[in-house]
Amino acid sequence: MNALSYLIIAFLLALTYLSLSDHHRTKGLQDFATAGGSMGSLLCALSLVSTIIGGSATLGMGALAQKVGEAAFWWLGVGALGLIVHGWVIAPQIRNMPAMTLPEVASVRVGEKAKLWSAVIIAVSWVAVTAAQFVALWSLLNSLMSASIAMIFYGAIALAVILHTAMGGQRAVIKTDALQAILLLGGFIVAAWWCVGSVPAENVNWIPFNEKFGVVDWATLMLLVGITYIVGPDMFSRSFAAKDASSARRAAWIASPLLVIFGITITYLALANVEAASPIAGWLSPNSPMPWLLKAALALGLISALCGSADTVLLSAATIAERDIFGKNRLPAVRLLVVFIGLMCASVVFVSGDIIRLLLIAYSFFVPGVAAPLLVTLLMKKSRFNERYWMFAAVAGGLLGLSANLTGIQNLAILGVFVSVSGAILSVRHKVSLSKSTDLVR
Repeated sequence: MNALSYLIIAFLLALTYLSLSDHHRTKGLQDFATAGGSMGSLLCALSLVSTIIGGSATLGMGALAQKVGEAAFWWLGVGALGLIVHGWVIAPQIRNMPAMTLPEVASVRVGEKAKLWSAVIIAVSWVAVTAAQFVALWSLLNSLMSASIAMIFYGAIALAVILHTAMGGQRAVIKTDALQAILLLGGFIVAAWWCVGSVPAENVNWIPFNEKFGVVDWATLMLLVGITYIVGPDMFSRSFAAKDASSARRAAWIASPLLVIFGITITYLALANVEAASPIAGWLSPNSPMPWLLKAALALGLISALCGSADTVLLSAATIAERDIFGKNRLPAVRLLVVFIGLMCASVVFVSGDIIRLLLIAYSFFVPGVAAPLLVTLLMKKSRFNERYWMFAAVAGGLLGLSANLTGIQNLAILGVFVSVSGAILSVRHKVSLSKSTDLVR
């Protein structure tokens, strides 16, 4: 075995250790899903970064750079903007609610039907998000080693991620995410630094828009992707895991500039190798001029990125399914759901290999159907909403997003956002005083 193989084995052992070390500390489902609301802002921030920098922000952004050049940065750039808004407006508000999942926030602000609708859409959509991480991992390993060895390591890593999430819960996930974020930061920065001095990207022009990616494209990306950083199950899970509202806010604000750094670094690495079949993974090929030590650091960073996203999304989907769809509070059931959903998503690699498409399928369903109308309720925190009208708007938006998936007409998803936002605003029932509004969510 080569040095990378030994590094991967060490990484798997670390995952296993952290999951087992925290297994005995879990006292119930709430503790399992939120780490008892005890995490500091730095740990939550690093966990956010590790969750966000997944398949879309690594291998997917490389493919995007081939299409739109430097503007590929915006895939993470809109996320950095979204996290600022999340920390400023959303995190302190939801942290003070009697809730531990996004659908439960919908229940507090709108009603029980809104909770069930949100839970179903998230459970379905986040399967696609989880699958995208496994697809990216499969693609990466196949670019690093022979098909037979790649299959062995893929199975081992997938099982380690699934079991570590099922055993350790949120506490183990956040700890491993922090480690993975450090590996990410180190691997990508040293690789990009070497690239600047040895194989610089030619004709890089760091302007926000170009002929292939204009203001309208940016607005579409902000609507369909950026909003998930403001109102998204994974962002909410970190805010609920933070020890208080101030920690939740600081975590989002620490993570935001880190996303900017990663966005610039990943885009530069892709542009310096833009002619390769896979610009990011291509740096790890035998023909790459990158020194083997940097290759190993970059490879471990990529693997960490994919694992750090998969575990968080798995935990969010399983918790929401158990609490908000089945209406139960069974910790063993959540662990079984993590295993079931994880194995199902790990099998998707034999069906689809398009990372960005899998993510856009999820986002175009979730954003107009849940995120956009729920954002309205959180921004209009002094208002109460008619649940029937709000539901009509959310369902109409979600169906338009689903139609966009089925027809390939992306403008239908944008129309869905407009419909759900407009309908949610029109569903305002009455205004309440700030003190009464605060009492309603305590």
